Amino acid sequence: MRKLLLVLLAAIMLASSVGMVSAAERTKDGIMYTEGLPIVDEGAYTFTFLVDDSGLVEDKYMLPVLEEQTNVKIDWMLFPYETALEKLGILLSSGDYPDVIGGWLLGQKDILNDGMIDGVYIPLEDLFEKYAPNITEVLNIPGVRQAFTLPDGHIYTIPYVIGEPLVTFLPWINQVWLKNVGKEMPTNTEELKDVLIAFRDQDANGNGDPNDEIPFSGDPNNLALGTLAGWFGVNASSSGNNPFYAMVDGKLQFNANQPEFKEFIEFFADLYKERLVDPELFTQDSAMWKSKGKQNLYGVSIGYGPGDFYDNNEDDTNDFTFLPVLTSPNGKAPVFRRNGYGVTFFRTQVAITDKAEHPEVIVRWFDNVFAEENSVQIQWGPIGIKIESLGDGVYRALDTSNFTKEEEEKWGWGNAFMQSLPKYIKTSYVLQSVDGEVNVDEKTAADEAYEPFLDEPIPQTWATNEKDAERLGILQTDIMNYVNGKIAQWVSGEADVNAEWEGYLEQLNKLGLEEMTEIRNRALETLAK
Repeated sequence: MRKLLLVLLAAIMLASSVGMVSAAERTKDGIMYTEGLPIVDEGAYTFTFLVDDSGLVEDKYMLPVLEEQTNVKIDWMLFPYETALEKLGILLSSGDYPDVIGGWLLGQKDILNDGMIDGVYIPLEDLFEKYAPNITEVLNIPGVRQAFTLPDGHIYTIPYVIGEPLVTFLPWINQVWLKNVGKEMPTNTEELKDVLIAFRDQDANGNGDPNDEIPFSGDPNNLALGTLAGWFGVNASSSGNNPFYAMVDGKLQFNANQPEFKEFIEFFADLYKERLVDPELFTQDSAMWKSKGKQNLYGVSIGYGPGDFYDNNEDDTNDFTFLPVLTSPNGKAPVFRRNGYGVTFFRTQVAITDKAEHPEVIVRWFDNVFAEENSVQIQWGPIGIKIESLGDGVYRALDTSNFTKEEEEKWGWGNAFMQSLPKYIKTSYVLQSVDGEVNVDEKTAADEAYEPFLDEPIPQTWATNEKDAERLGILQTDIMNYVNGKIAQWVSGEADVNAEWEGYLEQLNKLGLEEMTEIRNRALETLAK
């Protein structure tokens, strides 16, 4: 293992040597060199960093590499999430908190209150502009700088932006089952019901048991049934930061109270009544959902991708493909939730506190993390061990079939770095397979098919003040719990959507729907300014 570590360090140092410049050729701002590597002279600066992670500092193989590159030492305070959150509360209360706080420990309210109002977290935009070209490049991606700028005009956190599909969770249909029951790919809701009936009745999986098929199921952690209301003309997805909302004419509109949403509930309740929907749809956990999928029991299932719930065939072809966007009898144009424009971002992953003596060094340290080969190795594994660089952002996986279990774990994704911390993987970067192929996966194909039906993404906003942030959290929790509960009752037949609809609308208003919509649109208006 020592030999492998030496190979890793040598490979990464060689790859990063372009940034290493002699001290005589560079200018300093205080203790820090303003460009190139290392960032400071050896032993010149150490900062403290509290972050949540389930691993151990000594197992993170990129940490000694980053220290070697920068000469910056870090006193890591690394704990599992619950412990780290408890320690953060104690440290903030005592006033003896660390220089940097990162991971999943901070939320919107923390940055608004402790940063914008109380000054615990410091503005960073001037340091980015002066010292951090990689971070600045991220901020210049359309929509990112706007999303990270608080109502006071400052940026208090280091951006974490990653490429992602245009559509995250969607229904996938078993095309082998379609062939087995002699059906074509459905194009509307009536045809879908007909296909699901055939799945139920015709031993679609061919195992000799005509009663084990589950025509429709879904990932319990990402079910978001309201997304499928798009077949009837409204996006009422419960996922994301604005559950059940969509952009309509430049404003946020709550869609789980629209007539089209009710039509979808009626349709789906009918499917459930006809035994076309998994009876455990609202009660199963992720393990149960995956287990049934691995047994080839699903005709259609909602998920990120087929690999989440189904094993490919021996020839590595996938039995599942994406279900197209369907039309409905009401004749309205279908719509589907757009997750974004190819990138997503997390806005509260790293904040620098007013305790930091040299925040400019910390900003430069993260800017070095954002350098191509550092971020790529954090994401895909070490150069020379897991991947090789072919130049121009193209990498190829190395054959690791002879790895021992110990080596697989040591060089695994979770041991590279604290993965909740920012890195920068451009969408243009390519990772080839061992044989040099770049496969076009089902997610890419689904994006291309779904794009004509995708709505406008909801901009990420900050609440205009602490009071709004706190109130929004309460309202959203109450309304989400109520709506999700009613969806489960109506679909499963425990209650009748037609009998309860007017009372449901009244209860939404009593729970503060109008106030919640006003708060969200007020934040949106602030963003527009």
